[in-house]
Amino acid sequence: MKQKITKIMIGSIIVFTLVGCANKQTENILYSSEAITIMKEQEVYDTIKKKEYNKTVETFLEQKAFQKEYLEEYYQIDYVEEKDFTTRVNTLLDKSYKPEEINIIFKYLNEKNISKLLDMEYQNITEYVQIPNVEVDKIDRYNAYKEKENLDINTAVTYVNIGLDLEYYSQIQTIEDPSSYTVLLNKYRALPEDYVPDDLTSLSINPNMQLRKEAAEHYEQLQDAALLDNVRIIPFSAYRSKTYQTRLYNNYVNSDGLKNADTYSARPRHSEHELGLAIDVRSSVLLDNLTDNDYQWMQNNSYKYGFIIRYAKGTTPITGYIEEPWHLRYVGIDIATDVHEKNITYDEYYDLYLKETEKN
Repeated sequence: MKQKITKIMIGSIIVFTLVGCANKQTENILYSSEAITIMKEQEVYDTIKKKEYNKTVETFLEQKAFQKEYLEEYYQIDYVEEKDFTTRVNTLLDKSYKPEEINIIFKYLNEKNISKLLDMEYQNITEYVQIPNVEVDKIDRYNAYKEKENLDINTAVTYVNIGLDLEYYSQIQTIEDPSSYTVLLNKYRALPEDYVPDDLTSLSINPNMQLRKEAAEHYEQLQDAALLDNVRIIPFSAYRSKTYQTRLYNNYVNSDGLKNADTYSARPRHSEHELGLAIDVRSSVLLDNLTDNDYQWMQNNSYKYGFIIRYAKGTTPITGYIEEPWHLRYVGIDIATDVHEKNITYDEYYDLYLKETEKN
């Protein structure tokens, strides 16, 4: 009896093992039944079952996005959990991107850049892909400007993003949200035609001058702090309407010519004074400038009250304006402090750290 039971058990084990092996081969280890069905329809079952399980391959099979000619490429592409992963990968493969390029595209590029790539012909993005402020549709411009100006790649990207490879005012973007305290205005970015700040407040020290409420409060704190350090500064220009800026600019053009006027005066809709966030200040002993000592104080202290020196000394090649030590721009204490610590222009700072968080 014992011998008979042992034979039955051994037989059961053999049968179970054979069935298990058969099931393992039929189900191809970890792949879903839906994936296996597509494998057989595409006549790749025998090829895939010899390879290790791959999540990317299974996803393409299950979503019926599998293209037989890209089988080996799918094995080299890292799976990414996103809605249109398979469609996007196939599009990139159709555009001749290699698997290693596709992996770094999904790893480093943001949604906006990936969408742009899908609408473009193949771009050699390898050296640009890890630059945080890269815009893939500008790669040709980056390459040209880098070569022309002999710049490192990061600087070329930032300068082209600002617009420095273009003629001033040749391509102008109208800002969607001009009410932001950190909005960037320059020779490539303009206010909407009818923009007027809705919270202008007269300065208590000069009721004829206005700034937006928060900027006005912080400016008066700045001026009080300066007095405590025996630095007496006097505001001489604050908010300007578009009409006023137009008249002012035209007067400069009439007296000095267009080219010269553009070096020191903003065209209408491009002036920070129209934001209600800029104020020009002078030393008590000068008509329209700061003494060296007062400028030094401003450099060391204005950021504590949310202001930056917008057109500081040495920044003309980037801002396009002659230096204006007297021109203060309110951006808020946190941003002003960061700009001060990084010691870069606001044009650079905006492109590197703010443009993706704001409506442009």
